[in-house]
Amino acid sequence: MPKFDLAARARLFTSAAFAIAIGTGIVGTGVFSAGFAAAGEIVISQKKRKFTPSVVRSKVGDKVVFLNDDRFAHNLFSETPGHEFDVRKQMPGDRHVLTLSRKGEFQVRCAIHPRMRMKITVE
Repeated sequence: MPKFDLAARARLFTSAAFAIAIGTGIVGTGVFSAGFAAAGEIVISQKKRKFTPSVVRSKVGDKVVFLNDDRFAHNLFSETPGHEFDVRKQMPGDRHVLTLSRKGEFQVRCAIHPRMRMKITVE
């Protein structure tokens, strides 16, 4: 059996972990599905005037957790008919949980940072 040095083993482990992450939607395309956090929970980071990920596919009943990972406040909202909500001021470190109750596609925006936009598709 061939011997690997420690650096080679670390590279092999990192490559395998990254491949698993891509296959499960943790990293890669920017499109995430439920399951990478707790079952039925999708975590959206808000940092540097961006939502990460910016495109999400989910199912009715899933929960989306908006986490303000930034140094600044954000104000999440959606005006899409049937998917309206307004979080108001969300301070750094705050979490907001949104339960997805109906099928459809909707936009989420930040009232403080107009270029912050994301799309959620509920199947």
